[in-house]
Amino acid sequence: MEAVTRSSIERRTRSGLPTLAASLMALILIAACGSSSPSPSSPPASGGGGGGGGGTTITATETEFKITLSADSAAAGSLTFVADNKGSIQHELILVKTDDDPGSLPMASDGSTADLTASGVTKVGGVDAVDPGTTKSFTVTLQPGKYVLLCNVPAHYATGMHVGFTVTGS
Repeated sequence: MEAVTRSSIERRTRSGLPTLAASLMALILIAACGSSSPSPSSPPASGGGGGGGGGTTITATETEFKITLSADSAAAGSLTFVADNKGSIQHELILVKTDDDPGSLPMASDGSTADLTASGVTKVGGVDAVDPGTTKSFTVTLQPGKYVLLCNVPAHYATGMHVGFTVTGS
């Protein structure tokens, strides 16, 4: 067994430095690589321009009984809407083109849903059955105008699950 002397400590310390330095560099590289990747559960609020490839992404966060958008307008063109259900019950996300106020759409004869076939209301796209803690998306090509995003599960629209959205010129 080697006696503990200054020279033996220096020898052990010097021989461990390259290993320590390599370990620190590896940790730094791992941390740097990991932080530059976007989280798959956090879709971007917006992507490229309003034209063909890619388009713009708008996230609609749904809770009981509210829809919050990552942006309330976008340029005309290809748009992807992501329904992110942060609530505890199932929702849907429907997009309609209308000049009506978001909270004043005509009601269906059942009295608990918006009438998506009424005059002045045109359904453009949407997703249904978005379970709690999940996301679904749809992509549409939109022209300038006024739109409404809503959840049309019975009674949800009437309790406030609607929001206006504007598409501007490209």
